[in-house]
Amino acid sequence: MTENTPGTPEQNDAAPAGDEVLPSGARVEANVDADAPKGVSRRSLVTAGAVVAAAAGVGGWAFLRSQDHDVQAATGTPTVTNSWAKKQLALVSPSGVCEAPLIAAYENGLFKKAGLDVVLKKSGTDEDTTAAVGSGKYVASNGIFFNFLGPIYNGTPVKLSGGLHHGCLDLYARSDGSVPTVASLKGKKIGVSNLQGSATNFFSLDLLDAGINSSPAAKQVEWVVIEQDLLPEALKSKKVDAIATAGGFLPIIQGVKDGWAKELSNNRNLSTNAAYPCCAVALNQTFVTQDPVTAATLVSTWIEGARWVGANLEEAAHLVTEKKYVSGKPDEALAVLRTLTFDPSTASLHKALEPGIAKFIKTGFLPAATNPQVLADKAFVDLKLA
Repeated sequence: MTENTPGTPEQNDAAPAGDEVLPSGARVEANVDADAPKGVSRRSLVTAGAVVAAAAGVGGWAFLRSQDHDVQAATGTPTVTNSWAKKQLALVSPSGVCEAPLIAAYENGLFKKAGLDVVLKKSGTDEDTTAAVGSGKYVASNGIFFNFLGPIYNGTPVKLSGGLHHGCLDLYARSDGSVPTVASLKGKKIGVSNLQGSATNFFSLDLLDAGINSSPAAKQVEWVVIEQDLLPEALKSKKVDAIATAGGFLPIIQGVKDGWAKELSNNRNLSTNAAYPCCAVALNQTFVTQDPVTAATLVSTWIEGARWVGANLEEAAHLVTEKKYVSGKPDEALAVLRTLTFDPSTASLHKALEPGIAKFIKTGFLPAATNPQVLADKAFVDLKLA
């Protein structure tokens, strides 16, 4: 789930495809999953074995209609110009507990019952998965919707549909009172696993609400890049004043239990921006344009997987670990799953996009001249799933 930030037109002309140009003018090379931690987390528990392919079974939701101008005729009826119904659909293979909805949809047979030939393909270590979805190497992936805005702004042919859940992101401080609130972070150091990471993007919104300019150029906070496994110790040893993580990282959760750390914010219930959905489904634009019916079936089945996980947390924890999608024990995966809110909705994602973009622009991660409505319309495909 790669995150790219558009710079000015002059910067974009000079920057290699996929690179991030920070508001300061600094360039950061694109990386496949900016938040890929090496420890147990919601989003990226390290894959501990080959994906076990298996057929699975429960029904997906029906496609009703599409109103997206890219995928329907003037009559409002979805138009299939090139059917993908019998094609093999390659999805980016899950590698974290956060992606349990896809694991459930695959392993429990939802895709098969919906008539879809889905194959899960593990992405390369340095692969830009957003670009790979845009190119058609994969027909779909999932990630924090803010991650995709920069690439879509810059022309990557990807469409968003289907918000899957809340709760992937957390901001921690020590419990010694040194950082009592988000506003207290002004002039402080925040540890992150990557400057392009979802946590950096999302908590920039919280900083904005607290009157803090998160741009590196503004120097009102200092983002310190630290390998995710080392973030808790960096916080405990006071090398940084806070850490922002992409989800349910067990070592820092244990730090909260032990009493030396506290959760300052999250995109579940503490953040001023918690209403924004977490992971969403990103689709190859050609796929959506040519066959909106099959695209809708894919997304609705994925959403059904999210609902199943939300209703079967313990079973899901066993599924993701025993099928070797992630390392760790079922109880560890369960601890992470319990921090997520599985409330899938295409409508909530659509509703959140334009205001989310408008606010995100103010952080400097999108150019100031960006038109929120235009980018929201460009990013979203309304498949009208029930």
